[in-house]
Amino acid sequence: MSSDETLIRLLVAPQHMKKGGGPKAAALTDAERAGLSVFRECHATDDEIRKVAENLVETARVAQGNKGDKAGVFGVLRVPCVTIRSSKAPSDTAPAYCVYDTAEKDIPSHAEAFQRVAAASDGLPDERRRILFDAVKSEFVAVDKFRGGLLDDLAPKQ
Repeated sequence: MSSDETLIRLLVAPQHMKKGGGPKAAALTDAERAGLSVFRECHATDDEIRKVAENLVETARVAQGNKGDKAGVFGVLRVPCVTIRSSKAPSDTAPAYCVYDTAEKDIPSHAEAFQRVAAASDGLPDERRRILFDAVKSEFVAVDKFRGGLLDDLAPKQ
C-alpha cells in the first residue's frame, strides 16, 4: 500500500459527531484498540462503501433505540495515508501509526490504521489522536457532498 493514497473513514452520528455538528477526534479512537477501519479511496467501489455504511448505520440505529433516527452517516474523513504514517507526538522518536492493506473478500479496498500503544505513557494515545485529528479534520466531507450523495439517505434524521 502506497503512502500517497487517500483513505476514507466513514463517520457515524452520534459517536463521531460533535454536538454542533462536524467530526470529533473520537472518530479515530479505533486505531488504539482493534484497528481504524478505512477504505483505500482509489480502489473502493460505491457498492463496497454503501454495504459497509448500511451495516454501520443499522448497528448505530439499533444502539440508539427510540432515538435511532438521529444515528447515521454524516460524512467522511479523507485522510492521506502519508499523514497517518508520519504522525507522532513531540515525545515520540518514531511515527505513532501504521497502515496496512487488510483486504477482505467482500471489501477488497479495506485497510486499517493502528496506533502504537504498547508501553505508551498515560495520556500519550490521546495526545497522538488529537495531533492526527488536527492534521486531518480539514478533510471532512459532508455526506451530501460525498460521491454525489451516495450515502445521503443514510444520514441522521433531523
